[in-house]
Amino acid sequence: AAIEPAREAPPEPPTAGAPEAVLSSELSPSAPAMEAAPLVSRPEARAPAPAASEPAVLRQPEQPVPVYRTRIPPAMTIEYDISRGSISGTGQLTWLPEGGSYEARLQASVIGYTLLSQISQGGFDKAGLAPLRFTDQRARKAARAANFQRDAGKITFSGPADEFALPAGVQDRLSWMIQLPAVLSAEPKRAVAGGEVVLYVVGARADVAVWTLRCLGAETVQTAGGPVRTVKFMRAPRGAKDTQAEVWLDPTRHFLPVRARLGQGSDDPDAFELVLRELKPGP
Repeated sequence: AAIEPAREAPPEPPTAGAPEAVLSSELSPSAPAMEAAPLVSRPEARAPAPAASEPAVLRQPEQPVPVYRTRIPPAMTIEYDISRGSISGTGQLTWLPEGGSYEARLQASVIGYTLLSQISQGGFDKAGLAPLRFTDQRARKAARAANFQRDAGKITFSGPADEFALPAGVQDRLSWMIQLPAVLSAEPKRAVAGGEVVLYVVGARADVAVWTLRCLGAETVQTAGGPVRTVKFMRAPRGAKDTQAEVWLDPTRHFLPVRARLGQGSDDPDAFELVLRELKPGP
């Protein structure tokens, strides 16, 4: 079935491009609140006024992250073969934009057992996808969530007490898989060897980092439906426990992911991988 044409996102506001930024892992503590001086109207001094509380300092990237033009892909469902180490099963990525909002779901299961369930809900703005809430549930673990409080300009979490600033273009650990194709659909010149897209990516466990996704050129991916010509992007890890993300995108189908691999470090035997089985227009 034919895939609907992509929708053009509103043009971005003027913004300064920024080189790759590193998320600060340590912040200078706020200066302690000062007690008010005693008010003296009689020989005896009154009790000092309570200390004024200062607003919490929000963690943020050391440098601004670029804002790109985007073309939002149409609704579709992508079926995948999935694997994690020696375990294999099936996965499904559902992308449903509707009016000014969207929902993306990624589920992976093995023999009816849910291995991973992620949901990203939000809307759209001049920077593309604008997440509001991201939930992440892994096998045998409680669900965690990241909340994008846009009115307050901050990101909070259901578990950790950390709070981060909410810059334009910020993505969660699922929405980036749609935002990257949306950027490349609007700016295909970035989908050549050496091109790059820089995203600020937030996980549900307060795992927040700037991702510089670099294009490594064209590669052919073998799928259940035959070989597919793709362009590969990779985010290199910055340490043994940092995320390495590799994604192979189909330029003929809105740059949507044909294959993806996410793991810790550059040689993770338990990396999570998905490979296209079938792509269907609509939800």
